[in-house]
Amino acid sequence: MTHQAAEDTQDARGPRQPLVIVALAVLVIAVVLAVVVFVIDRNTPAAEAVPATIPVPIRVAHVPDGTKIGVVVTLGDGEGSEWDEAAQGALVAAKRLTLGGTDVELVTRNDGGSASGAKRAVQQLVDSGVAGIVVASSGAHVSGALDAASDAGVPVVLPYAEGGDGSWSTAPSRSSVSAAMQRAIRGADSPLLVDLGGGAPSGIRFAHVMDAADSADDAALATTVAERTGATPTTATSNATAAPTDSETTKPDSDAVVVSGPAARQGAFVAALQSADVTVPVVLTPDATSPAFGTALAGANGSLSGTFVSTGVATDDARALTSDAQGRSMSAFLGGVRVLADDADAQNLTADQPFSAVAWAADSRSHDAVVALVRAVGAARSVEPSKVADSLSTLRLGSSDGIAGPALDFRQQQALRTDATVLAASSQTLGLRPATTEQTASLVWFQDSTAR
Repeated sequence: MTHQAAEDTQDARGPRQPLVIVALAVLVIAVVLAVVVFVIDRNTPAAEAVPATIPVPIRVAHVPDGTKIGVVVTLGDGEGSEWDEAAQGALVAAKRLTLGGTDVELVTRNDGGSASGAKRAVQQLVDSGVAGIVVASSGAHVSGALDAASDAGVPVVLPYAEGGDGSWSTAPSRSSVSAAMQRAIRGADSPLLVDLGGGAPSGIRFAHVMDAADSADDAALATTVAERTGATPTTATSNATAAPTDSETTKPDSDAVVVSGPAARQGAFVAALQSADVTVPVVLTPDATSPAFGTALAGANGSLSGTFVSTGVATDDARALTSDAQGRSMSAFLGGVRVLADDADAQNLTADQPFSAVAWAADSRSHDAVVALVRAVGAARSVEPSKVADSLSTLRLGSSDGIAGPALDFRQQQALRTDATVLAASSQTLGLRPATTEQTASLVWFQDSTAR
């Protein structure tokens, strides 16, 4: 299915108005949400606020007419589907490029959450003549996409997963995520892992493990966790078969909980933990930073006002509240979100919803992956995949190149050089995105400066 960003009307509003709107919003929110801002990084020296001077349009020279970039997403509830809504940020990149005079067509395919589906999706994109591919999914099935792209010599950028041969990852490295997870559970002597299907995070020694990948009774699991952490007394009638554990317990034995699994499962389970009044620290694996976590949490009648801790890199809207270069770049990205949401003809990647319905979830990471590939096309002055790959392998990109997140160095496959850190979340509406009547059970993730 093909999707091309609609032409900007360039009416009396002019291309600068979204920047003015975002800049004003940033100034207001910086005052109102001081309680949020200080957590982003309270150890950063105070600096005078800087206007969001980075323009919304992105200009890339020497991009051939008819350039196509492929986007692989996972629809439904398969492995990797938690990034489907976040992947809509790719459209914001295409719109900003259009505003800058470069028309790029995004061609989207669904991999269905399987390795064979991922391989088939990539082959379809190769046949359509894409210059490069953004694989906006995660999980073991992504290997099918990487194998097919490698065989075809098409470069791949993965914003949410690790890379392989002929591909580049802009997600945090596994080692840095492991180190951040260890910091997140600091002080815990007896951490409990609740494995909902994500496996054990590497580098962490767990005192106890609950293998709950196949359990459908989140309430029973949460009751067991409440007993094991001392939130409720352990009783002789506790049903051990409903919530499998590594051993029978007669008294609390865990002082922290790590939840590992797909975002939707984590969200539903955290809602159950809230109902069970679990009070020990709960740390979530990076899947929880996807929009699907908040949606599932709210759908299970959980509270978005709770305390949520995960790990990753600060690439969310809260970065726009800072006055450094990345803050200004994030403001420009959010300006692009507003411009596209105001376009009544703009649709989502699969052209079955208006973009305005998904604007709340469009993510800067998928945006930056598209910008990187188009920069490589411009540097190569060609859409020939092998030339684009060679060009991409020499690029270093920063805020001045139009990316909204941290700097990227594609001279190595792990292009993101920023280490993962501990992230906290807020349900406070920052007002930096267009208002919508659609479901927006979202959280804003930001660096937790208390976890060093």
